[in-house]
Amino acid sequence: MNVGSELETITIYREGAVCTRRAKLDRVDREVRVVGLPLSLVPGSVRGRVLTGPVGLRVLDVRPGFDVEFGDAVDESAETKARDAAKLEVTRLEARFNRLDAELRELQNLKPLPFEREEGAPPRPAPVEATLALTAFVDEKMKQLLSDKRAVEKELKDAREEAQLRERRLAEASAEKRSQKAKVTRAIVLAMSMEAAGPVEIEVEYQVPGVRWVPNYTLRLEKGFQGGALRLRASVAQDTGEDWKGVKLALSTATLLRRTDVPELKSLRIGRTQPQPPKPGFRAPPPGLDELFDGYDTASRPIPPALPTSVSVPTGFAAPPPPPAPPMKPQPRQAEKEKKRAVSYEAPTTEIAAAMPADEDAMPARGRSTGAMKPMAPGAPPPRSAPMASMPAPAAMRRPQAKGGGVFGTVADAIGGAMRDEADDFASLPEEEAEGGWGGDAPTGSGFSPVIPTYTPAEGLLDYDRLRMPGPEVAGARGKLSHVSDFEAVFAVGVSVQVDVVMMLLSTWQQRAMKVASLPVPPRCTLVASFDQFDFRYDCVAPVDVPSTGMWSTVPVMACQVGLTPQYVCVPAVEPKVFRTLAISNATTAALLAGPVEVSVGDEFLMTTTMPAIPPGANTERLGLGVEEAIKVARKTNFAETTGGFLGGSTVLKHDVEIEVNNRLGSPAAIEVRERVPVVPQSEKDIKVEEAEVKPGWEKTDGPVDGVVTAGLRRWRVTVAPGGRSTLTASVLVRIPADKMLVGGNRRS
Repeated sequence: MNVGSELETITIYREGAVCTRRAKLDRVDREVRVVGLPLSLVPGSVRGRVLTGPVGLRVLDVRPGFDVEFGDAVDESAETKARDAAKLEVTRLEARFNRLDAELRELQNLKPLPFEREEGAPPRPAPVEATLALTAFVDEKMKQLLSDKRAVEKELKDAREEAQLRERRLAEASAEKRSQKAKVTRAIVLAMSMEAAGPVEIEVEYQVPGVRWVPNYTLRLEKGFQGGALRLRASVAQDTGEDWKGVKLALSTATLLRRTDVPELKSLRIGRTQPQPPKPGFRAPPPGLDELFDGYDTASRPIPPALPTSVSVPTGFAAPPPPPAPPMKPQPRQAEKEKKRAVSYEAPTTEIAAAMPADEDAMPARGRSTGAMKPMAPGAPPPRSAPMASMPAPAAMRRPQAKGGGVFGTVADAIGGAMRDEADDFASLPEEEAEGGWGGDAPTGSGFSPVIPTYTPAEGLLDYDRLRMPGPEVAGARGKLSHVSDFEAVFAVGVSVQVDVVMMLLSTWQQRAMKVASLPVPPRCTLVASFDQFDFRYDCVAPVDVPSTGMWSTVPVMACQVGLTPQYVCVPAVEPKVFRTLAISNATTAALLAGPVEVSVGDEFLMTTTMPAIPPGANTERLGLGVEEAIKVARKTNFAETTGGFLGGSTVLKHDVEIEVNNRLGSPAAIEVRERVPVVPQSEKDIKVEEAEVKPGWEKTDGPVDGVVTAGLRRWRVTVAPGGRSTLTASVLVRIPADKMLVGGNRRS
């Protein structure tokens, strides 16, 4: 039964997304087909589960498939209708414009012609009134036609622009919009445990490529930067073939291509070496696999034409010899078995000898599963119905008579010897052939030894969705499961449409996914990646719509719980301007990723800057908001060089710094003023730096500030009232030996 479904949730990862659909049914059959899925679906990612239903109802198997929609199931796009209507309107207006232009040319050619005067006749009077009437008629008609032509020309221009607009919209429209009469889609086939009635809810999950996302933010600040709100948005680009309308969207920084299997810890044991236990879910190829296809190989060879039963041979000519038997495929393993079984055979008893042919070499060969064969005459052609059983047995296949004598003793000993030979053959097989082991419990008794399976399958042989068994015509791989690629596995799910059409469609969607993967990110945006080796997930607070256009579209995600503290920073020794900053503390459980942020103050847009990456719980990150023109800073310096020390043995370099801060804002301003003092290398023992007369006191900082470590950094933190002024002073003394001077001069600014 075919059922529809609704797209519920979508989780977008670094590249690609996982979609979840739900279907509510009144009853379910043994097989349920969830149709209407996009062609970009990844076949190996489908999942299915029963959410609600009767006890015992579950999904036994799930596999991808194809479906075709015909007729009313395909709706024509509204944009296509608008485009066609605009083209018809352009055609109609062009025809009317051409008709008016033709009428204007006809009126322009309408002129009065004088009558030809007959010879000898007096001249006729000029038809002045008729000429004036014709001129007035032509002028009136020309004015009307020119007015209509101008109106039609304007309408034609608008119609052409409308047609171009519809063409552009159709080219930029979603990939889900279509106008075909038939559409090929993907489907998920669920094998249910039983048929059930009643309300049943089924959930299917699949992965689609061609989806990306990058973060961006909006920051709305109040007047005076006293508070604000930070909101996370996401730019999403998807070209999956289906529009996401009203879905619950989640964004993740993880990748779908990363391995998620749990590592296995191997135990270390002291004692005798034990073979590794086989992995569950796989059985090694059985021994003697190639011999299973001997009958197929023999039957597939061409059969020579049979000779007539009676042929007249002319006198003097010898009869042609019988045709040779068809060449048989050499059996090295069978030859080894026959060589092992080559023992001297005593003469059979009278009862058995009467039933045997005279020639021992003419006995038919007995395979493992064949019964007693009828004796064949020497030189008789093999029967066509049983080509494998027609091989003449070698002379080595002769068994000795049992000591007990009698027919039953001979047959019983022959069967027992054959079973012992089979056990010996199996025990002597190479390791790769004997690894399969016995299907059940190993027989016990004389001649049998249990074989412990030690076969370890390859990595791809446990991926059941990609295992395929080739036909018997493929030599070396027939009868064995092999791992195929994703593209080859697509056509093993029961395609009911033309294969070349499906190949073209799948190739098209693969190219679209590659285009989205190579799509350039919006300005200032950065690629999504793990933050400090951790991945985070962000859930949208409301359902969103994302069209399948392959272009970037912005959707709201959530409001970020952050603390915003406005601060002003100035480094007057480098730049006298004061810069606005915003200290951000992240109170959420997820990291704030780096990305562009649009800042607005009140109802006015301020600027666009870049948000730094902020881990959860951090409160040391700062966001720059440009220059604040309402705060002025002036820096003055004074230098004096004197002597000091015992008997004037040293030179004292005094540097005085005075910084004046004026706040012209209507609110208090917390300003951080940064200065640097000279730093003495450890190798210089004769130079000393003293800090004296610092008002107000400053803060000594040795660690990183805004991610940068600055040696000798000092900071004043002052709050200036609205319209107020603050003065900062500091004196630094540098003592050096009197016979030395600083490189570059003793004066320091």
